[in-house]
Amino acid sequence: ADIVLLVDSSNSLGNKAFPSMKSFISKMISHLTATPNQYRIALAQYSDDLHVEFQLDVYKAKNPMLNYVKKNVVFKGGSVKTGNALREVHKTFFKGPASGRDKERILVVLTSGASEDAVVEPAKILKSDGVKIIAMGIQDVSPQELQSMATPQFSYKFRTVRDLSMSSQNLTKIIEDVIQTDINGIIPTVCKSDSVADIVFIIEEGVSKPKAEDIKKFLQDTVSFLDVRKNCTKIGLVTYSSEPHVLSLLSEETNKTAILQKIQDFSPREGKANTGAAIKVTRQRVFSGSRKAQGIEQIAILITHRPSEDNVSEAAHDLRRTGVTVFTIGIENADYTQLTQIASYPQPQYVTNLTAFSDLPKKARTLQKKLLNQIQDKLYVQSERKELLKAGCVDTEEADIYVLIDGSTSIDAAPFGDIKKFLKEVIKMFNIGPNKVRFGAVQFSHLKRLEFEIDEYSKTNDLEMAFDNIRQISGNTRIGEALTFMQPLFKKARERRPGRVPCYLIVLTDGESQDSVKEPAERLRNEKVNIYAIGVKGANEAQLHEIAGSKSRTFFVQEFDFLKNIKNEIVQKICSKEACKEMTADIMFLVDSSGSIGPENFLKMKIFMRELVNKSDISADRVQVGVVQFSGTQHEEFQLDRYSSKSDIFSAIDKMSLIGENTLTGGALTFVSDYFKPPKGARPAVKKFLILITDGEAQDEVKSPATALRDQGVIIYSVGVFNANKPQLEEISGKPELVFYVEEFDILKHIEDEIIFGICRPHEEKCKRIERLDVVFVIDGSGSISREQYQTMQDFMTDLVKKSDVAPDRVQFGAVKYSDEPETFFYLNTNRTKSEIVEAIQNDSTIGGSTYTAKAIGYSEALFAQEHGGRKSKGVPQILIVITDGESHDATQLGDTAKRLRDKGIIIYAVGIKGAKPDELLAMAGSEDKYYYVDTFEGLKNTSIAISEKICDDSKPECEIQADLVFLIDGSNSIKPDDFTRMKDFLQVILDQIDYDRNVQIGIAQYSDDYKREFSLGAFQNKSELNIQIQNIKQMTGTSTLIGVALKRVKEFFAPARSRRVTRNVQPVLLVVTDGESHDDVAEPAEDLRKEGVNIYAIGVGDINHMQLMQIAGIPERKYTVNDFNELKIIKKRLVGDLSCFVDIVMGFDISSQKRDDSLFHGQYQLKESLPDILKALTSLSSLSCNVGTKTQSTVAVYLNNTVTPMFQFESEKIWKNLSKIPIDKPSRLNGNFLESLWKTFPSKPDDQNRRKVLLVFSDGLDEDVEELEQKSEELRKKGLDALITVVLEGASKFDELQYIEFGKGFDYTTQLTIGMRNIAKALSKYVTNVAERTCCAVFCKCIGEEGGIGPRGNEGNEGPKGIKGSRGHLGEEGEPVSYNV
Repeated sequence: ADIVLLVDSSNSLGNKAFPSMKSFISKMISHLTATPNQYRIALAQYSDDLHVEFQLDVYKAKNPMLNYVKKNVVFKGGSVKTGNALREVHKTFFKGPASGRDKERILVVLTSGASEDAVVEPAKILKSDGVKIIAMGIQDVSPQELQSMATPQFSYKFRTVRDLSMSSQNLTKIIEDVIQTDINGIIPTVCKSDSVADIVFIIEEGVSKPKAEDIKKFLQDTVSFLDVRKNCTKIGLVTYSSEPHVLSLLSEETNKTAILQKIQDFSPREGKANTGAAIKVTRQRVFSGSRKAQGIEQIAILITHRPSEDNVSEAAHDLRRTGVTVFTIGIENADYTQLTQIASYPQPQYVTNLTAFSDLPKKARTLQKKLLNQIQDKLYVQSERKELLKAGCVDTEEADIYVLIDGSTSIDAAPFGDIKKFLKEVIKMFNIGPNKVRFGAVQFSHLKRLEFEIDEYSKTNDLEMAFDNIRQISGNTRIGEALTFMQPLFKKARERRPGRVPCYLIVLTDGESQDSVKEPAERLRNEKVNIYAIGVKGANEAQLHEIAGSKSRTFFVQEFDFLKNIKNEIVQKICSKEACKEMTADIMFLVDSSGSIGPENFLKMKIFMRELVNKSDISADRVQVGVVQFSGTQHEEFQLDRYSSKSDIFSAIDKMSLIGENTLTGGALTFVSDYFKPPKGARPAVKKFLILITDGEAQDEVKSPATALRDQGVIIYSVGVFNANKPQLEEISGKPELVFYVEEFDILKHIEDEIIFGICRPHEEKCKRIERLDVVFVIDGSGSISREQYQTMQDFMTDLVKKSDVAPDRVQFGAVKYSDEPETFFYLNTNRTKSEIVEAIQNDSTIGGSTYTAKAIGYSEALFAQEHGGRKSKGVPQILIVITDGESHDATQLGDTAKRLRDKGIIIYAVGIKGAKPDELLAMAGSEDKYYYVDTFEGLKNTSIAISEKICDDSKPECEIQADLVFLIDGSNSIKPDDFTRMKDFLQVILDQIDYDRNVQIGIAQYSDDYKREFSLGAFQNKSELNIQIQNIKQMTGTSTLIGVALKRVKEFFAPARSRRVTRNVQPVLLVVTDGESHDDVAEPAEDLRKEGVNIYAIGVGDINHMQLMQIAGIPERKYTVNDFNELKIIKKRLVGDLSCFVDIVMGFDISSQKRDDSLFHGQYQLKESLPDILKALTSLSSLSCNVGTKTQSTVAVYLNNTVTPMFQFESEKIWKNLSKIPIDKPSRLNGNFLESLWKTFPSKPDDQNRRKVLLVFSDGLDEDVEELEQKSEELRKKGLDALITVVLEGASKFDELQYIEFGKGFDYTTQLTIGMRNIAKALSKYVTNVAERTCCAVFCKCIGEEGGIGPRGNEGNEGPKGIKGSRGHLGEEGEPVSYNV
């Protein structure tokens, strides 16, 4: 590399400080090895002009260079003209751009004062020619000037020259880091904002030369815009006609110049348009070398001008299923239907149709915006919106939801898998539980099969497994019969559940029903079942409307893999009913009325506003709406309280006319701020929203007025079309997830529901649900409180109850009423449901008398006892809320009584109204942040919001993880000391959510430009010791942020990967916290940790690199961002694998000695003893080595001579229960037919390619010639059977030959299993796990460890009970008569 040192020698530095500057230069040179092969160094001074000390090629060794500095470098003096010096350096040392073979070019600028001339332009010229600039400043230079010169992240400010000199060793390392960026790839070049993706262009070649030039221009413009270089955007190129041709692979390290050259070389080629073949090759050859595992967005862009002559649908499915987003651009005669089959969902967003090739280059800018939008959406918008939707669904506390799944023959195996994936994602959005949201499933064709009832599974994980376990039944499509089949199921669900719980049916089908659907659907809807109909491909849309009864509850997609895209829409529809039940808001529209809009788009904006109004509950006490237009000026259409009916608002919107000037959005934001104040109709204590609709870039400053609005509590939605400036919109809204950036106004209708849902459940609400608490109300029922005032207190309590997740294992409420004497109103364990508690509170009345608060508080302690439902022993926080309106008659005892409770860990909140005394409230609460005083009873409403936020923070989610949890925290000097303390407090808050015991071990490491292990896993025995140690951690304050190095070093906490704790299913978890951008590569070390089974969570604070955060976390769900360290606590409750391998096991029992009506275990005592353990072991297999921490999912079906329909089950207890009561039909024989019957038990259309098949035969010996059975065994192996394992039963004969028919056991194939073996369950589990390892992970041998020795003999057991009376013996045989001679 070539390194030029440019040193300030001006009067600003001064003659006195110059020796220290020389010392720094000498130290830096000493740390570098100045050899011709590695580094060449040049030195120049500057002030008014540039003075070259020596050129790059003058010195070959270090010592002559140091001698020159010592003897010849002298102070020059003069003014600081850094800009001029940069220009002269460019001419003297770096003229012309670097070629690929040139050495790396580095400029180190050392400056002491503000430049008297501009530095930005000359620095930009240097950087455009490939020169990397490290800018270091002392004394009066501003950090902004240094940043404007430097390569991003390589500017440094020091207080004095002495500080600079002392840091020479660190700065040398920084130089090495910059150099290594391209030499070893250790330090990534900083990519353009969010411009990181793997993008592959698929280009049809069968065009004329002029049209080829249009394609080339379009591609060159698009690629030139993208940040194409290592670790940023990678480009793949595929061209095709009859055959596909791969020009550039994603796995190749190609630079932008090389890609542009390949585009320039593109030439037409005659042939057919085989688009399907090109898509297939793109998936197999190009995306196989992608960076998908790092969480990097995968994008394909197809350009074609004619219909494909081969099948595109299947090839496109396969590509999209691998996670690739597909854009299609059709020109001239391209088939629009095919374009929609290929593109991602929703198609209007991903399909472009052009009439002429000359239009293609004009579309380059639009595509660039689409690509950036797509990358940003995946990086941080989609995951945040999903989280917000999930938070909004907490109001759907109770629901019974059945899914009716089409299993007809027209659905192939992979699409059926898409249906199951979709349903698994849907259930994750709800709070699943026996008294919460329940799911059941029915599959239909012309047959109907109840897969599982609504009350069968009460945990999300169990439901996921149950959906995985559904096997397609095939047949014709008869939806009407299936809807009729659902009626008794919903009736049964209602009978088993008290109260009126909302019922939902989600119907999924791909075809037209062969029977009538209208009548059975109407019958269900008449019984208050809300039906949602989802149609795919060949479904009949008219029938879907008949099923759902409403267009708004009908969904249609072209392809099965699009189901995942409509999941949020369907969930939102279901959740909106509860979330929007009490919708209250003040909504202002701020509408761009500039000249660029035009009459047609202005009309579309008005339609958009009308639709949002139509979907709101308009009235004076619910939703109010106002409108302001803006352009160069602002114009009020109507303020918030002007209209209270939809029709009046519609009329006012229709009368709006276009202003038609320029776009001054900042001024409009300032103007509209007054409309959120009472004089303009706004209401206090009501959520306020601004919806900005614009099509252009603001021509004034927007950040300050938008921040001022948000500081008033206004939530801003920004809706912009592609002419708008997206970064400006993000500045206005403050959060990317509140920005909707669309290509054209027509797409506005697709975002209406999302905005309405956000208004129903505001994004700013910190607390969605109080999760796990014991709460006792102490209610003043004295005579000073009127009936109306008492009702206000009741409403206050009811609001808190409604905000809570009420259940015996979640939030419990108890209450004490008092006046002269306290009395128990209800205990914590009296009322089990929310409705019972609300009813008890609302039906209560005052008792009259005086106010003895201290006595009541003392009395309330008993309600927290375990016998009354208190759960202190389980770590559940305990809260006491005292509500009083007067002075206590036993005030002298108040402080001591309350302190006694607080010392026992009970948190007390004191709420005083009117006559209550603040000093008494403080004595009860113990601190000012826990007592509230309001002048009127009406003021209680606002207090309930404040207290619910407080106790929400106190509530503690149940956390039963077994984990090795390691925190990796940023200690770089960009974090202020106060923020570092906040980060440590955050760690303690997280630990407080976890029961710290033998199940969880904690370790902490810190990093900046170095790495330090603070303490190892399990170093401290208890939480208090751990908390002290966390507060003792000292910040490292390094000059740079090297997360990649830290990720490599932190591996020490988790090694060895297959340790003792891993085998006990202990999760290794790493939580990384950073406030900036890493100066080294994070992708590879993070991926290495994930391969070892470490679950990584990444938290970014402030202005962070979203792409790096995604590369660290691997998936969006484990990536969190907050604006500053104060917000860390917001995500504490959110904090607390892709590859699945399924093994299907069919069990067969060959017992020749049994006869009709015998039980399965007749004469098989050992089988009866061992089978429960065997079933348990086979349905809970250990994790896979290729994805540590994920379970191998196994299901078992039992085949018993056609006496029972075999059903695959994953719950061992259910299998055992069924087996223990089934009678045998006839004896069984181990012959070819028997094995064939077992094989046919597996589904004929497996819907998942990862399903493995194992036959497990319990036998008393062969019943057919061994050679014939061997042939049958081999035949089944060829058909796809992965293993055949036998177990010898009691009383077996000819069992030595059983081994000849076995296969798939692995290296232990010589061992014959017998039912009497010790640990037979463990042995079978080992064999089946080996099958999964071999077939899913390509691991042919897995070390499990030696079996332990036999333990000592146990104590003799107690004598058993007296046995039942035995049966009477047979009569003895009569002997021959005997004569006795006397």
